[in-house]
Parts: sequence; structure tokens; C-alpha cells
Amino acid sequence: MKKHKNMKRRVKNLVEKYNTSNPYLLCKKLNIEIKYDYFKDIKGFFRRILRRKYIVINENLDEYSRLVVLCHELGHALYHSSKNTLLLKNNFLCYAPELENEANEFAVELMKYQEEVSYETARDCDLGLRILEEMKRYTKN
Repeated sequence: MKKHKNMKRRVKNLVEKYNTSNPYLLCKKLNIEIKYDYFKDIKGFFRRILRRKYIVINENLDEYSRLVVLCHELGHALYHSSKNTLLLKNNFLCYAPELENEANEFAVELMKYQEEVSYETARDCDLGLRILEEMKRYTKN
């Protein structure tokens, strides 16, 4: 797993520039529209259509899971919107693993600014332990 040395600084600069760490407010200030829809197996995704940026989140996720997914997809919106390295996975286009890792790292850094979440909330969230364990790898220096 390659860690991006400056991800912590990137997130810090973003938070300072827009005077908020709230991903919902960041999206608003960055003109990224957030939409909600039902998906069976997809937590969320980012798309750029005609210069407009959209993050779509599964409406069936709990509040904490929506926050985590939004932070991850915001990473894609900020750093991968011009990338052409999409893969077809489970009948859905997704980014290459290194870009997914970078979005996870961004999400973890941005989540550090959010209110402390109890273990029970994280354990019982809709994302599942596998995703949370994967993201936990980025909390270690």
C-alpha cells in the first residue's frame, strides 16, 4: 500500500482554505452536487458530466456510512476527475486500485476532523467491517 506523503497536508490545506471540514459544506463550496439513489451493491460513486461534478450516495446507508462514502468520493472528485483509468467491476465502472487507495487515504484524513464516533457506531454501520478495516490501515503512520 503506497501512502501519499502529502495527503495529510492536502486535507489540512483544503480545510483551512474553505474554513470547514464538513464534507457536505466542502461539496457545496466546490460546486459538487450530492445526489441520493437506491443501489443494491454500490455504496456510492463520483461522476463528472459536462464539467459538472456529482457524487451519488446510496440512500439506504446509515448516516455514518454516508459520511464515510462522501469523504471517499470527494477524494475522487478532487484528485481523479480527469483520470481515464476506470475499470469495469461488478458491471460498474470504478477507478484503478491505486486511485481507490488514494481516495481512501483522503477519506481517512478528512474523517479525522469529524466528531469522534463510537466503536459501536462504526461497527454497526452499513459499510461493514472489511471496508472499515481497509480504511484503518491509513490511520497508522
